[in-house]
Amino acid sequence: MALLITDLKKKLLELSLLDEKQLQVAEEHAVKAEQALEDYLFDSDTIPDTDLGKVVAGLYGVPFVKLSEKTISDKLLPIIPYSLASYQSVIPFEQVDHELHVATSKPGNYELFSFIENKTGLDLKISFATEKDIKAALKAYNRDVNEKFAKLLQGALDDPSKIESLKETSKIVDSIILFAYQNNASDIHLEPQKRFLNVRYRIDGILSTIAELPLEITDLVVTRIKVLSNLRTDEHRAAQDGRFKIDLEGTEITLRVSIVPIYEGEKVVMRLLTSTNQSLNLEAFGYTSRNLELIRTNILKTNGIILMTGPTGSGKTTTLYTILNLLNSPEVNISTIEDPIEYRMEGINQIQVNPKTNLTFADGLRALLRQDPDIVMVGEIRDAETAGIAINAALTGHLVLATLHTNDAATTLPRMLEMDIESFLLAATVKMIIAQRLVRKICESCKTSYTIDIKKVESMSKKFNIRQDIKSIFEKLNPDKQEFTLYKGTGCPLCNNSGYKGRTSISEVMEISPDIQKTILDNETPKIIEEIARKEGMTTLFEDGMLKVLNGVTTLEEVLRVMRS
Repeated sequence: MALLITDLKKKLLELSLLDEKQLQVAEEHAVKAEQALEDYLFDSDTIPDTDLGKVVAGLYGVPFVKLSEKTISDKLLPIIPYSLASYQSVIPFEQVDHELHVATSKPGNYELFSFIENKTGLDLKISFATEKDIKAALKAYNRDVNEKFAKLLQGALDDPSKIESLKETSKIVDSIILFAYQNNASDIHLEPQKRFLNVRYRIDGILSTIAELPLEITDLVVTRIKVLSNLRTDEHRAAQDGRFKIDLEGTEITLRVSIVPIYEGEKVVMRLLTSTNQSLNLEAFGYTSRNLELIRTNILKTNGIILMTGPTGSGKTTTLYTILNLLNSPEVNISTIEDPIEYRMEGINQIQVNPKTNLTFADGLRALLRQDPDIVMVGEIRDAETAGIAINAALTGHLVLATLHTNDAATTLPRMLEMDIESFLLAATVKMIIAQRLVRKICESCKTSYTIDIKKVESMSKKFNIRQDIKSIFEKLNPDKQEFTLYKGTGCPLCNNSGYKGRTSISEVMEISPDIQKTILDNETPKIIEEIARKEGMTTLFEDGMLKVLNGVTTLEEVLRVMRS
């Protein structure tokens, strides 16, 4: 039984979860993405999952369950095998006598429920759970990975000679990668120290130590990774880069490998690249409605430059991939020049920078422009030559997307002028600048509120060396208030007791208006540019961060950490 879109729309309006305009926009995006309306709303985080889940459950006539608040017994899991549970999005979470409680994101799948009842001899009680909750709960099938991983490493610590075979070394490398994947790590660091091989994961942007392997196995582990990546196993004094693919739990993972010689040996960093980690959905980045509208308007222009700026690890490339995904169609020729190519995108021509063959950003971009492109993405504008070619491409009728390393949107324009770009060319070609950072989101499972006064907020900002006038920002967002309700995570098993789960962006989007074009021509300072942009409605990075703090998306400490000078 499919959910009737008219019933869903009526209920969303009735409960004021969306207004008419928001619902219309959501419907248009759902049609474009070829998704059911409820699937789009869940994916885009337009409405809190719990609120939307209760609505959908009510329309199906079943209870709503939040699986993150349930402890699933290991005895229940074999009743519905993992292959069936993951494929059909159904998982058992409780049994009372002869009644089996199952959660599913597809309550209308009566044929499946009948099959399970016949197979198990139990009566099913169906509850609705969100797809995100189902996927998180499916990890219970592999919860013994931690134990297996610890046992494997303990064996190595007890007697390194036990793992000198290729088979045992492969087990360790596979376990390290699997454990990283199941904990949503973006990077794996293997660092030889004086007494041990340090294993660290970057989860939600923060590095944490996972294990300490015996130093004796370092060469074996590094050699195994080199073999998988088709790198030279006899080279120990030069940096090497490679990649390999591995299938984990039905998902193909690409690992980008970087190996560099350090004092204690060779350090390995592996980045996990999987399209399933990328929503490729602008709404999922946490942009405000104004910023979303500006981005959607400007990416549809047929020429000009759109610049993404921010430090390393701020999600610039992911945002550009998302934009390319929206623009990708058979009617346009899209080409990119990247270093490195993070994700392979079907229908897009991607070129990897290669200094060994003198294929630089500038040379690659110059070659791309002879390939009749409509849209060009430059992984990074690093020098005046690349900047000049990008400007000329925009002038000759191409839409150019590029990244640049600056602190905010306003400083990007003077930075381009420093690259010897003529001010009139810059004013004529740059259409929009997006600056962003990534912050950790509060774990919804252990989220709690507390009150804080403005003096404490100011004191914290000084501690983090924040230059912005935080008091005026709080007063602007919440006039006439001296105390504020903020939120934090207390820590729970779901977030590994960190209080954070997942990440979102804080951003500022500056459209190049006629007044800002004039500041470029007059060679004005970033401060003047920002003042004009704010008068035109731009929300700064810090203001967007504080808005997310007050809305309970992230914590004050997290925004201060990311924004500190």
